[in-house]
Amino acid sequence: MESFENNGNFILGCDIGNGFGYISCLYSASADPETLFPTGYGLEMLGMPTTAFVSAPSGEPILVFSGGKSVEEQTRCKRSPERFVRAVKTRLKEKNLAISGVEPLVETDKIYAAIARDLISLAHERLGDSGRAPVYDIVFTFPSSFADDTEVLERMQRSIESIDMGGKKIRVAGRLPEPAAVAIDYLYYMQNIAPEEIKITKDDFTVLVYDLGHGTFDTAVVTASSKGEPYRLHTKSGLPAVGGKDFDELIYREFCTLLEREHGYTPKESEKENVRKAAVDAKIELTDKEVSVQEIQLDNTYMDVSITRERFEKLGEYLITQTLELVQEVLENAEENGIKIDCVVLSGGSSRMPMVKRTLEELLEGSMPVVLYRPSQAVSYGAARYAYGITQKREKGKAEAEEKPAAKKNGASNSVMEQLTDCCYGIWLPAPNKLAGEVKFLIKCGEKRPAASEKAVIYSNSACLQVKLYRYAEKNKNADTADTEECESVIWLPFDVTPGARCTVSITAEEDYSLKVRLESDKDGVREKSTSDIISNLI
Repeated sequence: MESFENNGNFILGCDIGNGFGYISCLYSASADPETLFPTGYGLEMLGMPTTAFVSAPSGEPILVFSGGKSVEEQTRCKRSPERFVRAVKTRLKEKNLAISGVEPLVETDKIYAAIARDLISLAHERLGDSGRAPVYDIVFTFPSSFADDTEVLERMQRSIESIDMGGKKIRVAGRLPEPAAVAIDYLYYMQNIAPEEIKITKDDFTVLVYDLGHGTFDTAVVTASSKGEPYRLHTKSGLPAVGGKDFDELIYREFCTLLEREHGYTPKESEKENVRKAAVDAKIELTDKEVSVQEIQLDNTYMDVSITRERFEKLGEYLITQTLELVQEVLENAEENGIKIDCVVLSGGSSRMPMVKRTLEELLEGSMPVVLYRPSQAVSYGAARYAYGITQKREKGKAEAEEKPAAKKNGASNSVMEQLTDCCYGIWLPAPNKLAGEVKFLIKCGEKRPAASEKAVIYSNSACLQVKLYRYAEKNKNADTADTEECESVIWLPFDVTPGARCTVSITAEEDYSLKVRLESDKDGVREKSTSDIISNLI
C-alpha cells in the first residue's frame, strides 16, 4: 500500500445515502478502496445509518450518528418519533420541513449537511486511529434522476461545503451519478478480481445498473473505462421517491395489522419505532429465510408477529413492477442507439431482496447475466476510484506546471468524464401565431457534454433581457420546438442590454450539469452567466 504521509493528495469517496452512508478512500490503483469506519462500530458491511433527529425548539442540533450509536439509539428515551427525518435526499426539493414541536421550519439542506458531517467525522476518527491526518476533499454521489436538476445539485454541494471540521471547511472535488460509480467499481472487479473464466482484458465494460437504495431507485446504462474518460452515461431513469423504505413500510403496516388482529393491541406513538425496527429486521431476515418471526416489546411485554417471504413479495409486487417498467425503458433506448449491454449489476441494500434478481431474470429471459455486486459499498468504492483519478490528474498537472511553467494557464481539471445529454435544452422565443411563444431547443438529446449550441437571435425592447432557459420534459426524445407546457423551466437569467439591440444567445450544457449562457451584441459586448453561479448566489 502507498504511503499515507501526504493526505492532502487524497480525496474521500462519499455515498451520502438515504438510509445508510458509506465512505472510503483509494490509496493505490492496484487495490480496493479502504472503508473508513472506526473498528468496533460494526458499520463495515452496512454503512452508517442516516436517519436524522431534529431537537426542539430551535431545530439545533441535528443528531445523526456519534459515539458509535445511531440516532435511534441515542434518542430512544426521548420518545419523539415525529422528529425523526428519514431519506432526506428524497425531500431536498421541499427545501423546508415542518417538524412537530420545532420552530421555525427546518431546512433540508442542514439535515443533509449533518449526515455528511457525521459520515466524514467517522472517516477522520478512523484516520486518526491509524495515525493519519484528516482528509477534507471529497467526491459525493447523487441519484442519476437528479442529474438535470442543477439547483438541487448545487444545494447538495453547498451544504457539504458549509461543514466546519475543527475550523476547516470540506471541499467538493467532484460529484458523480450513483450508477456511474457502480459501473466504475464493477469494471475494476471484472478486470482484476473476477474468476478467470469471466475476467476481461478489454478497457471498457457496459452495464445496466439497477440501484435500489433506501430512498430512491436509479437505473442507467453506463460504460466504464479504465483508459481515458472513466465513464459514459448513455441513458438513465429513476424513481426519486421509491426505495427500500417503502418495503419497510409495507412490513410495518402488516405488523400493525397483525398486532391488532392477533393480540388486540394498537402500538402507542412512542412504541412505533420498535415496530419499525422489527419491520426492517424482518425484511433483512427474509433475504435468507422463508419466514421471519419478530418479538416486539410493547406495553411492558413481548408480542410475536411473523411474515412469510411469499406474503412480503405479494405486498411489494407493485413497487417492483414500477422499477421494471423503467428498466424496460432504458433497455429499449439502449437498443435503439445500438448500445450493447454486457450485464445487469444490482446495487443498493434493498437489491438484496430475492424477488429483485428473480423478476429481472424473468424480464431479460436469459439475454444477459444479472449479478448482485457489493450492494452497500459499490457506490462509495466507485466514487473513491473516481476521486483517485482526480488526484492523479492533479499530480500530473503539477508536474507539467513545474516542467513547463509558461504553458500552464488554468491548472488541472478536477474531473474527467464523458456524458451525454438525455433531454433537449433551449430558450423561450416569441413565435408567429403563438401568443405564449415557444421554446426553441438549441441543444438536443444525445450530445456529448460539454455541449455548445449554435447561436439564436433575440431582441429586447427594455434595458433588461430575460433569457428563459427550459428543458424538454420528455427524456431521450429530440424536438426542434415545444410549447412551454411541454417543458420544465430551469431558470431565467437577466442581462442588462441596450434597448432594441440585436443579441445572439448560445448555451452550453456543462459536464457538471450546469448550463452556461453566452449573450453577445455589438453594443454591449459579450457576457456569460452560469446557472451554477446564479443558483449559488440564491442559496
